Amino acid sequence: MTPILDYLQNNTLPEDKDTARKIKTTLAWFTIIQGNLYRRSFSGPYLTCIKPSQVKTILSEIHEGEFNTLRKRLENAKGKWADELPGVLWSYRTTSKNSTGATPFSLAFGAEAVIPAEISISTARSQFATQEENNTMMNFELDTIDEK
Repeated sequence: MTPILDYLQNNTLPEDKDTARKIKTTLAWFTIIQGNLYRRSFSGPYLTCIKPSQVKTILSEIHEGEFNTLRKRLENAKGKWADELPGVLWSYRTTSKNSTGATPFSLAFGAEAVIPAEISISTARSQFATQEENNTMMNFELDTIDEK
């Protein structure tokens, strides 16, 4: 059990004063939800804290699934891989991941990617949005951002 998890569950700190102080200063970033430890992030979603024993399994799953898909697309392009690469990267960045349930694009930019077809063909997402509403929401997000 990690010292942070131990403190959140049992309210006990390590004997070492420096370690105890460090835990107390970083404690605001962590929470327990349904028995799992999560870390708050700047962009809003909770980040799952994993145990060292889980790291190898998770990395191999990510590497195998994502890498094999990207490699196959680039291999099929043969000598034109440079032309195919932007499309491969776009599909990678806009595909939801099992680990987060979100796309890397949405995690990085805070919004889902809108493809040109969605702009020319009105969808519910683009139809009801106005520039003024967007500016208001962006200002609100900037006003409420956590500071270091």
